[in-house]
Amino acid sequence: MKQTITLMIGLALAGSALTVSAQQGQGRAAGGTTALDPAAKAALLATLAGPDGEYAARATYAAILAKFGAGVQPYANIYKAEVKHIAALQQQCAKYGVPIPADTYLGNVTAPATLLEAAQTGVVAEIANVTMYDEELITVQKYPSLVQVFTNLRAASIDNHLPAFEAAVENGGSLP
Repeated sequence: MKQTITLMIGLALAGSALTVSAQQGQGRAAGGTTALDPAAKAALLATLAGPDGEYAARATYAAILAKFGAGVQPYANIYKAEVKHIAALQQQCAKYGVPIPADTYLGNVTAPATLLEAAQTGVVAEIANVTMYDEELITVQKYPSLVQVFTNLRAASIDNHLPAFEAAVENGGSLP
């Protein structure tokens, strides 16, 4: 009986603490992180689900792999990287309490007709991706974790993906 009363009091106190915490935490996201302002939230969602974002990139490379073969390079490696990029952005959504948007691109993108066109598409897509991150980095300066993630993803595009696609263009559309 004593344990039951103690448990009930403990639960009542915990409920009160949660109510107070929720009231005090207005403007806070998961883990006490400051919620994003509307512009930063829009930037996070654009990098994930926008036309130059990571969902679109993954869907493009998935379509290319489905058409030309699962092991075709550099698409197979870059597809795997895009999956990691999406996970990093989804972690930021969770951190800041931003609902993770559905991927409207996967399964809805048509692969280019040839691997050469695919490589050329990759070059254009990665340049657009870098430009997107350049613009969105300005918007998220108050949020160090977003700056870090956006900077890392921009670097992957300009330092790894873009040169791989440029090499694929030089090689007729794929890499050995």
